Amino acid sequence: MKQFIHIAAFAAAIVFSGCEPVDLTDHGRAPESIGPVTVNRERIGTGQPFTATCVIPADGHNISSVEYLWGIRPAAEQVAADVTRTSPVEPTVESYDFRAPSAAGSYVISCTARYIFGAPDAGGALSADVTGEARIEVVPCDVLRSFWGDSMQETELNYPGLTAQGEDALVGMVYDPLQSGQPNIVTGFQFTDGRLARILQTEGADVSRGSGFYMHYLLLHHHITTWDSLMLACDSAVIAWTDGTEETPDMENDNKDREKQARIDAGFAAGEVTIRSVFHSDSYTLTLNVLKAGEQVVYDRTYTPRRAQ
Repeated sequence: MKQFIHIAAFAAAIVFSGCEPVDLTDHGRAPESIGPVTVNRERIGTGQPFTATCVIPADGHNISSVEYLWGIRPAAEQVAADVTRTSPVEPTVESYDFRAPSAAGSYVISCTARYIFGAPDAGGALSADVTGEARIEVVPCDVLRSFWGDSMQETELNYPGLTAQGEDALVGMVYDPLQSGQPNIVTGFQFTDGRLARILQTEGADVSRGSGFYMHYLLLHHHITTWDSLMLACDSAVIAWTDGTEETPDMENDNKDREKQARIDAGFAAGEVTIRSVFHSDSYTLTLNVLKAGEQVVYDRTYTPRRAQ
C-alpha cells in the first residue's frame, strides 16, 4: 500500500508539474550505508531509558524525503518492531529514545532510513532502505532501575521528574515495584559522597478506612516473595504490640482469618501495633515497616545494598 501511494504521488507530480516535468533521467540514489549507531550510556540496565543515535551521511542524490524506522530486538531474532518518523532531507544525525527491555540479554538497535526518491533510481525503484545496527548488552539492575553507586545525574536520567532535596537526595513520584498497575508512589534517593546508597518509598492508607490495613501488608509480602520480578527471601517478620507482646504473620492462613485481621486493623487504628519485615535479594535488602503515622497507616520500604555474605 505504501508503494502504491508513492507511485500515485509520483504520477501526480508528472501531471501537475506543468512547465517543470520530472526529469526521469535524474535517477534517485540512496547512500551506500548509514551509521554508526551509538547509545548514550556505557552500561544499560533493565528498564532504564537510553538514547540511540545514528549518523546519516550527506551523500545520495535526488532524494525528496526520508523516513526513519527505529527498532530494538533480541540479538537472536531477525525482525524488529519498528517506530516510524519522517524527517526532511538531509539530517546529519537521527536519534530515538528507548527504554531497555525488562529481561537482561543481548539486543540489536536498528535504524532504517527509507529514502524516497524524486525520480526512480536506475533500477526503477521509487525508494530504498538503508539500515544501520548496533549490538547492546542489557544487564540486571541492582534495585528498581538503578545500580548502587549511581550518581545523582544517572538517577535523574533513570527517573525523569525528580527534584533535588538538599545536596544528597532526590525525591519524586516513581513506579511501585510491589504492585502492578498502581499509581507512582513517593520515592526518595539518598546519596553518600555523591553515590546512590539508599532508596525510600512510602504509601499510606487513611485510618478512617477502618480496615484492610493488615490484608494490604499480606498482599505486599506475597508479591515481594512470589513475583517473578522480585522473588525475595524473607529473613524476618514480626508483629509488635506496644504492650511488649509479639507474634508472627501466618502467610498461609492470615488472609482467611477475619478475626485476626480485624484485631490487627484495630491495633493500627489505635497506634498500638507495628509490623517489621526484612527481605533480601542478591543485591539489596528491603525493609518493610507498617505503622500508624498521624491519620494514616503507612507502608515504608527501605532499600539498601546487600553486603556479601
